[in-house]
Amino acid sequence: MTTQPELYVFNWHAILLGGFTLLICLSVHACFVTLVMVLAKSRIIRLVRQKSFRRAHAVFYLGILMLLASHLLQIYIWGMSLKWSGIMPNGHMAVMLAGSSYTTVGFISDALPVEWQLLIVIMATSGVFAFGWSTSIMFSLSRFVYPMTD
Repeated sequence: MTTQPELYVFNWHAILLGGFTLLICLSVHACFVTLVMVLAKSRIIRLVRQKSFRRAHAVFYLGILMLLASHLLQIYIWGMSLKWSGIMPNGHMAVMLAGSSYTTVGFISDALPVEWQLLIVIMATSGVFAFGWSTSIMFSLSRFVYPMTD
């Protein structure tokens, strides 16, 4: 008897694990975003007013690096969620799958049992939201670093 994938599309175990991990990841990203906005925005504004443009750019780039660190941490969280739940026994492969899915690059395929494949969709959704959020923060900060003149 073969397994029918349509039975696993809305596997509640995958939805619960994915939803829980997604909430953790979005909370982590929210902390990083808040930290970047609180620390970088006021410093950039002050440095631009002082005409210290190189330092303003340095603060801007540090903010970008902090957002990158958030994404890398989220990929690690997704990987550890796969490992600790016993879905993937190898931590390295779990993090590689998480990175592949989170970034929507998809360089690793068919790594999960059929009943857990919904997690890949949830990981990708997590990454899309977080990258979009990071992009909006970078855009917001760049308005101060590169002010438009009329």
